[in-house]
Amino acid sequence: MFSMNPVISLILSNVYCKGCPIFENRECTDRIDARNRALELNRQYVPSSIKVLLVAESPPRVFIWDKRAYFYASGPERRNSIAYYVNQVLFKAESKEKFFEKFKECRFYLIDMVKCPLGNLPYEKRIQVIKHCARYLSDELHTLKFEKVVFIGKSTFKIIKNYLRVNFSYELLPLPFRSKRNVEDFKKGLAKIIAIDQKNS
Repeated sequence: MFSMNPVISLILSNVYCKGCPIFENRECTDRIDARNRALELNRQYVPSSIKVLLVAESPPRVFIWDKRAYFYASGPERRNSIAYYVNQVLFKAESKEKFFEKFKECRFYLIDMVKCPLGNLPYEKRIQVIKHCARYLSDELHTLKFEKVVFIGKSTFKIIKNYLRVNFSYELLPLPFRSKRNVEDFKKGLAKIIAIDQKNS
C-alpha cells in the first residue's frame, strides 16, 4: 500500500478547493484533471522517511495534454525539465525509471506548491490561486516529516510564503528554465545543498 502523504487524498476530494479560481471555473477542468494525474503519480513515490523534500512551483502546463511532462511521469526523458536537471546533479541515471528508483531509495521526495498547472493564467488569477493553495501546502509541510526542504521557484514562493506556517529552515532555488544562469544556479545550488547534507550525515 502506498501513499504516506495523507494530504493527497484530501486534495483529490477537493476539500480545500472551494473558492479557488481554477476549481470554480468550468473552463479549467483540464487543469483539475492534470492535478489529479500528477497526484496519483506522486503518491507512488513517497519514501518511508524523507531526507530531502523538494517543493516545486506546479505541474507544467504542457502536462495537461502531454502525459509524459510531469516530474514523476514515465517515458522518454524531457530535457530542460526539473527531473532532468535533478537527475544530472544527483544520479545521472540512464532512464527515468532508474531515476525514480534511486530518488525514492535515497529518501528524496517532490511535491508542488500549487497542485494545478499555473502556466498561462492571468497574473491576478495566478496570485489568487497561489494564495488559496497556501492552506493545503501548510498542512502538507507539517504532515510530512523531513530533514531538509528545498523550494524551487522563487516568484511563486515569494507570494505563497506570506500565507504559510513556515517555522523551519529552508533552501530556495530558481526554476532551471528561461536562462542559462537559472540552470547553472539551480544545478550548483542543489549540488551544494546535497554536499552539505551528506557531510552532516
